[in-house]
Amino acid sequence: IGAALAGERVHAIVCHWPSRFSESPARERAGELVRAIKDSIIAQYPGSSVIIMGDLNDDPDDKSLVKGLGAKRTKEECTADGDLYNPWWKTLRDDGVGTLKYDGKWNLFDQIIVSGHLVDGDRSHLQYFKNEIFVRDYLIQQEGRYKGNPLRTHASGTWLNGYSDHLPTTIYLVKEVK
Repeated sequence: IGAALAGERVHAIVCHWPSRFSESPARERAGELVRAIKDSIIAQYPGSSVIIMGDLNDDPDDKSLVKGLGAKRTKEECTADGDLYNPWWKTLRDDGVGTLKYDGKWNLFDQIIVSGHLVDGDRSHLQYFKNEIFVRDYLIQQEGRYKGNPLRTHASGTWLNGYSDHLPTTIYLVKEVK
């Protein structure tokens, strides 16, 4: 999807990669495919920004994102417009926070990854500012066996009147106003 955002060309690639029931190579191929799409966009529209987002069914440091997609851990590693920065490494590994829990352990499958153009430090055009997981009490199970997990819509055939087994993620972009 290509659109104008703050007067700039921004392309969004929205994904839902194969589930964990599939083996890792299925998600690695998804990462390679998305990388090829991103490369085609950058080649056709140099200087534009690309945002990749969705339920990737892998954590930021899994092979599908690191090797398949080629997403980098730090902004400093992004030296070209086509490089990809994944800010969720720190969120999961350093801060210990994720978007879903499995067997009591946080995972962070719901990611928003940005192209190098959005982290080059030039605030005359859109720049990545920060990311966060949208967490509110009403989105979290408050009691019982799954206390502290995202409040699901249903589980084991029981309606729980919740929202999702995943928490939403957000990024903030800024641009200098003149």
